[in-house]
Amino acid sequence: MSESVYIGVDVGATKILVGAVTPAGRILSSRRFRMEHETQERTLQSIHLALETFMQDWNGLLPRAIGIGLVGQIDPLTGTWLEALNLPIESPVPLAGQVHPRYGLPVALDNDVHAATLAELRWGIGTQSNDFIYLNIGTGVAAGLVFGGHLLRGAKNYAGELGHMVIQPDGVPCPCGRRGCLEAIASGGGILGRVRDEIGNYPDSILHSFKESLTTEQIFTATDAGDTLATKISNDAIQALGIALANLVNLFNPEWIVYGGGTLSDGWLIEHARKSVETEPLSMIRKSLRGILSSRLNTERVGLLGAACLAMDMEGIT
Repeated sequence: MSESVYIGVDVGATKILVGAVTPAGRILSSRRFRMEHETQERTLQSIHLALETFMQDWNGLLPRAIGIGLVGQIDPLTGTWLEALNLPIESPVPLAGQVHPRYGLPVALDNDVHAATLAELRWGIGTQSNDFIYLNIGTGVAAGLVFGGHLLRGAKNYAGELGHMVIQPDGVPCPCGRRGCLEAIASGGGILGRVRDEIGNYPDSILHSFKESLTTEQIFTATDAGDTLATKISNDAIQALGIALANLVNLFNPEWIVYGGGTLSDGWLIEHARKSVETEPLSMIRKSLRGILSSRLNTERVGLLGAACLAMDMEGIT
């Protein structure tokens, strides 16, 4: 199987990354495509076009299978994309059934964070531990739960929706319909959204200078500089993430927490929240947590690697 190739398709809210990956985790070729997502039809056209373009240009070995990691809720057993909060998937899409006839290859689907967790299990911290949590904070928040060397999926593949753990019952509204969810407070989308909502009340904030180009990293830098608005938003995010992580440790007793995603990429938020994890969980559980560390896998490529893992898992590739 050393010469086998698998196609991974990492579908995000703003981009699609398609690539050819070996069982050793080597990316032979990859290409990034823009996601057009005005409607469900346009979203699906973007995915099909990206895969079609890559496959036409690929001149290497015949792939053995295709794996697709998607935002939102997936039924891996039927290969159906059920829904997504940040893409207009309003009715279930039998995506695997659409892709398979075009290429004559097996097609696997799953949630993008589940897929990234499988990459972490195969090539990351999973080479050292069978019991870890993969934490992803970018536009949203989700976690992959690995115990006994297996990804925990839950009854309907929904396990790991950490972003919708309520941290502040009377907090800011969340797109899911509840208030005070971790995602609304500590995700990249939540942090930026709160700044946009409140910046009018802070005319002296240095965040005005960034306008539409504002990033979470700039907000964290402004916090270190003493900006009042940035400090307020960042402190809420730190507190919320600290509470959520302490709850995770108490609930699951992991050996490691591994993190990825754009909002955590510079380490600022996780390092400020780390203190809660070091002090708040029950002492006997806290002592078995060996550490919180950044994934050693490339943040920009882990979704692609994870999507390829879905394809490999169909064939039992180890």
